[in-house]
Amino acid sequence: MSATALTATTWYEQTGIAPPETAGLYDLAPAYDIAIVGGGLAGMSLLRLLGEAGVSAVLFESGKIGSGASGRNGGFCSPGWAADDDKIARLVGSDTAGRLDVLALGGMTWMRDRLRRPGYEAAAPQDGILIVSLSGKPPAKPEPSSELLVGDRLREETTSPRYRFGWASDAGFQFHPLNFLRALARETISGGQTVIENAKVDRIERQQGCFVLASGGKSIRAQKVVLATGGYGGRETGTLARILLPIRTYIGVTDPMPELLDTHIPSRYAIGDTRRAGNYYRRLADGRLLWGLGITAFGTLDVEAVRRMVRKDLGKIYPALARDMDRAGIGIDTAWAGNMGYARHFMPYVGETEPGLFTIAGFGGHGMNTAPSAAKALCQAMMGETEALAPFAALPKQATFGSIGLLAAEASYRWRQINDRLAEALT
Repeated sequence: MSATALTATTWYEQTGIAPPETAGLYDLAPAYDIAIVGGGLAGMSLLRLLGEAGVSAVLFESGKIGSGASGRNGGFCSPGWAADDDKIARLVGSDTAGRLDVLALGGMTWMRDRLRRPGYEAAAPQDGILIVSLSGKPPAKPEPSSELLVGDRLREETTSPRYRFGWASDAGFQFHPLNFLRALARETISGGQTVIENAKVDRIERQQGCFVLASGGKSIRAQKVVLATGGYGGRETGTLARILLPIRTYIGVTDPMPELLDTHIPSRYAIGDTRRAGNYYRRLADGRLLWGLGITAFGTLDVEAVRRMVRKDLGKIYPALARDMDRAGIGIDTAWAGNMGYARHFMPYVGETEPGLFTIAGFGGHGMNTAPSAAKALCQAMMGETEALAPFAALPKQATFGSIGLLAAEASYRWRQINDRLAEALT
């Protein structure tokens, strides 16, 4: 294992619009109202919302905008959170769970509204997500605003022999996440906010009633600091590094094969299955198939290992497609990893951890609607709406116990895989 896959070229980078023109360290002003550390969707959407509110803010990104999980994920945006409704209700009670559900829907609205704006065309949203099940029986009652797919109707969308039934809905959509992040950064910068790339924050200290942040030999002062580092934060993030686990997940994209996809996966939907240890995949505009799978808690698989893993996993779900790919010489063209931040309960941490120091992180597994909804709540709280963060305050802060927590996460994933296989075999 190595870290090379984190910097491997992705299909998103190959097809991305030009990166935004960001500022340099020596363009920094001496002081800002708010400094944000982390340039994923949570940090960038918060910076944009603060700019719309007239707040002076700066964002530090250790790499490039969208180079983390927010620009490397499967490109799904759907309602809800990474934790399921029942788990959230057990954590915070039904009333607070209802408020969190409203926030998640608000994040969907924010994303759709943004995508309709000039400058976001390259994000290319397409409505429709299909959730399929490999075990169980179709429910008697359909879910609201969804179509239950069984038998021949299901086979019109996917020919996999392993799927028992599915739910199709236009409530969610697929899109190009890196192009969305770059468009958002352009809009934010043109609105007057400052974004600094390739600027790892080395030190955050409280001095004389404000914070001092140091990066690359340059330092600035800020009245408030927001940590939006996801799964990439180090010791400089303090408490955040102790309550989030950095988990790697993997994606591969095939060579172009539009005719084969027309035969085996004709669906316009982005497809995911109900297993916690499951797959998510979608057809891309250039006739390729994007395939997401798996996690590791220790180290990062290299590119060739990810290619092999994707090819093997695809063959388990679509054996006929895999055989046709072999005959046609179709391979896995690009493969990469994304480093996500997970809390033990799969919910994010959003709020003030000490006076003036805020956190907005932990969106692993379901962040493309929840990150902007949390950013809106945090922006409102910073503007004086003290109740805006109440739903997040109810979520317990759970220690991850370092390497022990990583070992437990990987063991839990393997256990879920075993349970998934048993459930499928017994159905």
